[in-house]
Amino acid sequence: MSRLKIALVYGGTSREREISIKSGKAVEKALRKLGYEYMVFDPIDGKEFIDKIYQYNPDLVFLALHGKGGEDGTIQGVLEFLGIPYTGSDHVTSAITMDKVLTKIVLKHFGIKTPDWRVFHSQQEALACYPVLPVVVKAPSEGSSIGVYVVSNREEYVQAVNKAFRFDEKVLVEEYIKGRELTVSIIDGRIFDIVEIKVLEGFYDFNNKYVAGQTVYECPAAIYKDLYSEIQSIGLKTYRALNCRGPARVDIILSEEGVPYVLEINTIPGMTERSLLPKAVAQSGIDFNQLVEIIINNSLKGE
Repeated sequence: MSRLKIALVYGGTSREREISIKSGKAVEKALRKLGYEYMVFDPIDGKEFIDKIYQYNPDLVFLALHGKGGEDGTIQGVLEFLGIPYTGSDHVTSAITMDKVLTKIVLKHFGIKTPDWRVFHSQQEALACYPVLPVVVKAPSEGSSIGVYVVSNREEYVQAVNKAFRFDEKVLVEEYIKGRELTVSIIDGRIFDIVEIKVLEGFYDFNNKYVAGQTVYECPAAIYKDLYSEIQSIGLKTYRALNCRGPARVDIILSEEGVPYVLEINTIPGMTERSLLPKAVAQSGIDFNQLVEIIINNSLKGE
C-alpha cells in the first residue's frame, strides 16, 4: 500500500471537459486499485482550486486535463509557482505544443517534415486567400480535432474559416496530405508500437474519436520494418525537439508516397478506454494500472 499522496486533476473549463472527466475517472480507478492515497480536484474554479490543492500539499499532481486551461501550460505554471511536482511536460513545452502554429515552427527548425501551412489573424485576411484545394482548416489552439475541417471547394473553405474563428483568434490553413493516420506514443524517451487509425468515414475528428464503432485501430501498424523504425524515430525526435517529458503522443500522416509528416504532439494524451496511448503500451504487455504507475514513478524521479 503506497503512502504517496496524489492530487488527481481532471475536468476544467475547456471544450474537452467531458473527455477529461473520462480520462480522470479511468486514472482514479487505477489509483484506487494501486493503493494510493489521493484526492480529486477540478480546476473549474481557479482560485478555489489553488487554495484546496495547496492545502492538500500532495507529493504529486496527476494531470488528466485536456484542452485550454489544462494542456496549455496554465495549470503547469501555477503548480510550478506553488512548488508542487506534476506529471507531464513543463509549462513552456505545454504552451508551445498546444499551439499547432508554434509547434510547426519548431518542427521546421529541427528539419522535421510537417505539411506546409499559412496562418491568418482575421477572417478578412483568410477569406482573401485562395489556397490550392483541398486544405485543412484548423483552430490551432484546440485539441481533440475541435475546429478542424477538411475542405475540397471554395464554399467549404469559407464555411470552415468562419467556424474556426469562433474557436480561436487565428486560423491555420494547412496542406492536405492524403495518407494513413498514425500515432507514436512515448513515455520519457521510451517509444512504443505505432497505432494506425482507420476511420470508417471522413477523417479522425471529434465524432470519430469518441463515438464507438466509427474507428478501427491497428497496433502495431502494418508498415515494413525500416519505415516503421523511421516513423518511431521521427516521433522521438519530435518529442525531444519540443523538450517533452512524461507521456506524449505524436500524430503523423504517412503520405501515399511513403513520406511521414508530423501533424502535432499531445502532451497529455487521453486515458480513456478508447485512447491511443493505453492501446500502444498494452502491446508491450503494460496494462492500464501499470501505465499509471510508470507515469507516477517517472514523474517523481524527475525523468
